[in-house]
Amino acid sequence: MKYAGACHCGKLKASFETQKTPQALGVRTCQCAFCRAHGAVNISDPEGVTTIECAPGDVERYTFALRTADFLICKTCGVYIAAVIGEGDRIVSTLNVAGLRITEFLDIDEAPMEYGAETTEDRIARRYTKWTPTTFSDPALAAANFGPH
Repeated sequence: MKYAGACHCGKLKASFETQKTPQALGVRTCQCAFCRAHGAVNISDPEGVTTIECAPGDVERYTFALRTADFLICKTCGVYIAAVIGEGDRIVSTLNVAGLRITEFLDIDEAPMEYGAETTEDRIARRYTKWTPTTFSDPALAAANFGPH
């Protein structure tokens, strides 16, 4: 199944392919201050595929706290769409289905997640294990390093 969405102004787009139903996949709400401020509701599937379409000039790459991932935010409308880690052929992400307005996932009971007790190494390992393999339509972004910084 393929799901797609975009930020409010439409400059940042993402598609997510998975063999799992939205209900089987579930959604997570990280409890950190950044995710709560953005109303983030996240999905990922390590067996799926995510493609992010945006031009480098349209996306802000924001890092905070442990600086282990880049959070992609639209420079025009301010919507947070994804968190990304990795480089080259090993880029993975988690998508914010609320920011992307991927409606198939918005009526699912959210699982609140607390990651504050993780070590930096555990956080990076979890992301590479649990997040979705990701590609970018723009060659400059596809060649970027998305943390850890």
